[in-house]
Amino acid sequence: MNQSRAVLLTGASSGTGLSSGSGRATALRLHRAGWPVYATGRDVQALADLADEGITVMHLDVNDEESMVTAVKRITDEHGAVGTLINNAAYSLNGTIGETPMDEVRAQFETNVFGLCRLTQLVLPGMREQGGGRVIIMSSIFGMFATPGRGYYQATKHALEAIGDSLRLEVARYGIKVVLLQPAPILGGFVPDSVADLGMDSHENPALYQEFWNHFVDWHQAYRLSDNPPLRGRIAVRAENVAKVLEKAVTSPNPRIRYRLGMPPRVLPKMRALIGERGWERFVRSFFPIP
Repeated sequence: MNQSRAVLLTGASSGTGLSSGSGRATALRLHRAGWPVYATGRDVQALADLADEGITVMHLDVNDEESMVTAVKRITDEHGAVGTLINNAAYSLNGTIGETPMDEVRAQFETNVFGLCRLTQLVLPGMREQGGGRVIIMSSIFGMFATPGRGYYQATKHALEAIGDSLRLEVARYGIKVVLLQPAPILGGFVPDSVADLGMDSHENPALYQEFWNHFVDWHQAYRLSDNPPLRGRIAVRAENVAKVLEKAVTSPNPRIRYRLGMPPRVLPKMRALIGERGWERFVRSFFPIP
């Protein structure tokens, strides 16, 4: 049985997945290289520009079982199986551990973890039947460590690291490869414009954390998309660079287990091992916004 080349990419519409155009850049790059790409998102109208380029676009919400089943069935009918799944749909929940309502925490895990797992389950039978396939998981530098104000989002990325490593060993005998991407912050990605945009008004106590959230917003402006990003924004990665690495993960005969994009994901783990846990916490306190 010939292996499918069809690529199923989640989170390609605005507001989900790789912000600042990385999802679109990936879809376009693979499409122009001759791969049959199915770019999906909750809002199909937001994918109109990709459709204009000749890319197949579909509605897919990782919180909606029916939409996932429908998408996988269509690709299977047209190509025999999903050849590559790029698990990219995600969003960043901002909030402190003690104050964030649990329904918001559950929603974060439903999208970033449970939806990803269910969609992966749906594509695996076809991959096993054809004797191969590829599952790519978008993790983050924050799958390595955590900071105040985004702990629940970062917990989902930690979870994906474990899921990816476990899955890789489980499916290797079927010729299925599992790849994790750990990018540094992406320019423009998940960047708040104001405290109100963070959704803090509904649950944070201003007396406890208002000053922290003001600092949080100001701090993240260095990652605003810009031709000349200031200071720490210069170590962020651009959407086009993410797309290039994703193409390698899709096309390489022997892809890496992890692709670390940018300087921080390559340097910080070594730094943590060198300076120890107390030294690492001092670094986090000195570099990131702290209440």
